[in-house]
Amino acid sequence: MKLKIPPPLLRRFNWLLGLLLLLSSSLSAAQAPLSHYYQDTWTTRNGLPHNSINAIAQTSEGYLWFATWEGVARYNGREFRVFERGEHTGLPDSGLRSLTPDGQGVLVAGARGGVSRYEQQRWTAEPPVAAMVNHVLRDRRGRLWFATEGEGIYMRDGRGEHHYGVAEGLPGAGVYRLLEDDDGRIWAGTSQGLAWIRDGEVAVVPGVPPVPVLALLHDERGRLLIGSEQGLYVWEDDSARPHSPALAGEAVSSLLLDDEGSLWLGTIDRGLVRVSRFGLERLGLAQGLPDKRVVSLFQDAERSIWVGTNGGLLRLRDAPFTSYTQDDGLAGNYVRTVLAHSDGSVWVGSSNGLSQIRGDSITSLPLRLPDGGIPSVLSLAEGRRGELWVGTYTHGLLRLQDGELAEILDRESGLGANEVRAVLPARDGSLWVGTAKGLNRLAEDGIRTYTQADGLPGDFVMNLFEAVNGDIWVGTGVGAARVRDGTVTPLYLNSQENAEYAFGFYQEPDGRHLWMATDRGLLRYRYRDASLAVVGRRHGLPVEKMFQPVADRLGGLWLTTNRGIIRIEQADAHRVADGELAQVGFELFGEGDGMASSQANGGSGPAAVQAADGSVWIATAKGVARVQPERLADFGRSRLPVVLEGVEVNGQLTGITGPQRLAAGSERLQLRFAGLGYVMPERIRYRTLLEGFDQDWVPREHQAQAEYTNLPPGRYLFRVAAAYPYGDWSEQEARLAFTIAPFFWQRSLFWWSLGILGLGGIWLLMRLRLRLLRRRAEQLEQQVAEKTGELQRQSQAFERQAREDQLTGLANRRAFDEGLQAAWASRGTAPLCLAVLDIDHFKQVNDRWSHAVGDQAIQAVAAVLRRELRAGDLAARWGGEEFTLLLPDTAVEDARRICERVRRAIEEMDCGPIAAGLRLSVSLGLAEAGTLPDEDKLLSCADKALYRAKREGRNRVVLWS
Repeated sequence: MKLKIPPPLLRRFNWLLGLLLLLSSSLSAAQAPLSHYYQDTWTTRNGLPHNSINAIAQTSEGYLWFATWEGVARYNGREFRVFERGEHTGLPDSGLRSLTPDGQGVLVAGARGGVSRYEQQRWTAEPPVAAMVNHVLRDRRGRLWFATEGEGIYMRDGRGEHHYGVAEGLPGAGVYRLLEDDDGRIWAGTSQGLAWIRDGEVAVVPGVPPVPVLALLHDERGRLLIGSEQGLYVWEDDSARPHSPALAGEAVSSLLLDDEGSLWLGTIDRGLVRVSRFGLERLGLAQGLPDKRVVSLFQDAERSIWVGTNGGLLRLRDAPFTSYTQDDGLAGNYVRTVLAHSDGSVWVGSSNGLSQIRGDSITSLPLRLPDGGIPSVLSLAEGRRGELWVGTYTHGLLRLQDGELAEILDRESGLGANEVRAVLPARDGSLWVGTAKGLNRLAEDGIRTYTQADGLPGDFVMNLFEAVNGDIWVGTGVGAARVRDGTVTPLYLNSQENAEYAFGFYQEPDGRHLWMATDRGLLRYRYRDASLAVVGRRHGLPVEKMFQPVADRLGGLWLTTNRGIIRIEQADAHRVADGELAQVGFELFGEGDGMASSQANGGSGPAAVQAADGSVWIATAKGVARVQPERLADFGRSRLPVVLEGVEVNGQLTGITGPQRLAAGSERLQLRFAGLGYVMPERIRYRTLLEGFDQDWVPREHQAQAEYTNLPPGRYLFRVAAAYPYGDWSEQEARLAFTIAPFFWQRSLFWWSLGILGLGGIWLLMRLRLRLLRRRAEQLEQQVAEKTGELQRQSQAFERQAREDQLTGLANRRAFDEGLQAAWASRGTAPLCLAVLDIDHFKQVNDRWSHAVGDQAIQAVAAVLRRELRAGDLAARWGGEEFTLLLPDTAVEDARRICERVRRAIEEMDCGPIAAGLRLSVSLGLAEAGTLPDEDKLLSCADKALYRAKREGRNRVVLWS
C-alpha cells in the first residue's frame, strides 16, 4: 500500500530516511562486519532473465548491467529491461558472458562470438569472433582483446584481427579473464594457467599451477592477484606465490577490491569471502547467499557490493538500522525492554533473560533465580547508585549489583503482583513499581499501594515516567494518571479518538508538554491548561497504535509501532496539535531498512530509549534495533545521474537523443525518466523545466514522468534533474531539445491572407444580414415558443437528476436529506429509524477486479434495497459504497428485522455474473429517533453504530444504544 503524504511535507521530512537509505553505503565511516550488511536479492521472479549472473557493470550514465544466459538486463533501480539476441541488438545468441564499459556505452559479448555495443539507446553490432567470448578488454591504445572459450585470444586494431592460441604460446586454449598492467602487458587467465602478451610475445607465468585461472585483479599496492581453481596467488617482483595460507586451495572464480581496501573473493563452491580489518569472513547459503557459486562481483557508484551467483543476484549494503539478535549473542530474540545505562552500555531484556551491549560486544548474564528458572524480563531501570532494577513476568522485581543478583521483591514482599511491567527510581529516593495489579511506591517508610480505589484509571500498569516538576505519570490499559504529593489524578483519554492504552511517555525539556504513545496515536498533554490533543491517523500517520516516543537531537520524534518505526518532526506535531497543520509528514522504517523485524514491542518499559551517543534503541520481536539519527546529516551529498528512458508523442514512441522535430498536431507529449540510484530508488525526487513553456522548475516529487498537452508550435528544451531527499539537485541533467511544427493556419502568412479575405467577407455579410433580419424576426416568435417548452422539459429532467443517483437510480444525498427533514418534522410521536449501510472491504473489490466491477457491485446492492424495502421506506446512495435507509413509522425491532433481511439478501446474492469469485457482505448501523434532539444526531448515531459493526467484524447489524 502506498502512503500518500502531502508533497511539501514530504520534502521536509524525507531527508530523515530517504537520505538514510539511499546513500547509507556512501558514508566513509568504518566498514561494518559482513554479517551486519543488509541484503537484497533478485531472481527471475523479480525480472531477471536468468539466475546465473555472469558479469556485472555500470556505465558512465549510471545504469547497472547484468549479463546472463538469457540476455543482458539493464537496471534503473526500479525495473529490469532485458535485451536478447535479434536484429535490435545484433547479437547472434542470448547467452552472454562479458560486459565491458566502453566510453559512454558498454560492450556486450558471449555465445557464438557475438559482440555488440550499446550507447545512447542504440545498439551497434561488432563483427563476430570465432568462438564464445568470455571476456572483452579495451587496452589503453584502443585495441580490443577477446578471451574465448577454446580458441585462445583475438585482438583487433586498426590493421585487422590477430590471434593468439596454444600454437603462439598460450598454456591453454580456454581464456577466461584479461587484464592490462602499467607496462602494457596483457595478462590472460587460461584453462591451463596464467600468461602475458606484449608486442606479440607470449610468456607463460611460472609459479601459477596449470589449472583454470578465472579472475585477475590489481590490488592497492599494484600487485597482481590471480584467482585460480587451486587458490589465490600474488604476482610481485616478477614471481608468483600463494597469497596466504588461509586461502590456499580456495577455488576462486571472481575478485573485487572495494574502496575501503577490502578484498572480496567469489568461489566456485564455498560462497563469498571477504578479507578486511575484520579478518577472513564468509557468506554462504545459510547467511542468505542465493547460491554457493559466485561468478561475478562489482561495487557500484553508491558503494554497494553486487554479487552474481548461479542462483540469482545479491546486493550487500549498509543500512540505517542495525539489529542485534540471538545469533549475535543476545539471551533471546523477543525483546521487551531496553535501557541506556550511565556507564555507556545498553541493557536488553528479553523473554529469555538479560543481555548487556557495550560497543560491539554482547554479554548475556547467566542469571539464575532461586527456583532455577531464567527470568522473562519485562522492564528495566537504573538505580541511583548504578544498580540495575529488573522487572520480570513471573518473578517480581530483581535488583542487580555489579551483575550479581542482590535482592528479589515480589508479592510476598508487598508488591501488588509478580508481573512487573514498569520500574521508576524517582529523584526523591523512592522506587515506583508498576505491576499487573496496581502501583507500588517503595520508600524508607514502607510500601504504599495505589489501585483503582485510590484513583488509578486501571490496575494494569504498563509504564512510569517522572516529569520535570516531580509528577509521576502512570500509563495503564484504560488511561493515564498523574501522582502528585500522594494524590492520584486520573486522565481518561477516550475524548481523543477513543484512546485507552497509555503505552509510553516523553516530556520536552522545558516541561510544558508531555507526549503519550497510545492505541489511537500520539497524544499531547499541555501542562498550562491540562488540555489533550491527538496526532494520529486522520493527520496522515499510517499507524495509530504506538508504544514509545523517543526524541532525537535533530528535533524529531521516533515512534515505535507494530508495523515499523515512524519518525516525525516535533515542531510539526505541535502544529497539528494546535490545529495549524492538517497533515504531518513522516518516515516509516521497517525490515527493508535493516531491522530484523519491523514489529516493535510495547506494554512494558522502556520499550525504546536514546543512548548517550544519541542513538535510538528499540525493542522488537526479533532482537533489539539501533539507529543513529545524527548520521543522517551525512546523507544526501551524492549527485544522482538522471536519464530519459522514453518519449511518446500522441501515444507513439519517438527518439530520445538529439534535437527532435515533432509534426504539427503533436498534442500530447509524455516523457519518462529515471534517477539512477539503487539503494532506495523510490525515495528519489525529481524536478522538470520545459524551457519555452515553464517559468520555473516544476517539482515532480517521486513521479518519474512529465506530460504536456496542447503545446503551441515552437522550440523547447526539456530538462530534468534528480536528487535524494534533502540532497542537492544533480548537475547531470537529462535534456531533450525539440521543435513542434505549426499547421499551415498557424503561420503568419495564413493570417494575413485570412484578414484580407475577411474584410471582403464582412461587406457581403452585412448585405446578407439585412435580408436575414426580416426572416429571423418572423421565426423568432415560433422559436421562443419551442424553446420555452423545451426548457420546461429540461427543467423537469434536471430536477429529477438533481435528486437521483446516476449509478443506482436511488435517491441521492440531497433527496435523502429532504426526506429525513420531512419525516422528522411530521413524525409526531410515531417511531422513526435510520440505518447506514456500508459494503464490506469494498476497496478490495476495486483493487482485485476493477472499478467497473465495483460499480456493478454497488448497482447490485441497490437492486437488493429496492426489492427488500417497503413502499414507504426511503433508500439513498450516501456516497461511494455507503447507503442510507429511512424507515418511518417503524419500531426499532421491526427496523432491525428489515436491516437483517437486507444484510442476508446481500450475503446470499450470487455475484458470479459480475465477477468470478466475488462475494459481497455489508455492515449496517441502526439508530432510533427516540429522544434524540434532531435529525443530524439521529444520522450521527447510526454512523457510529456502523463503525462499531466494522470493528466487531463486519457483516452485521448493530443498534446504537
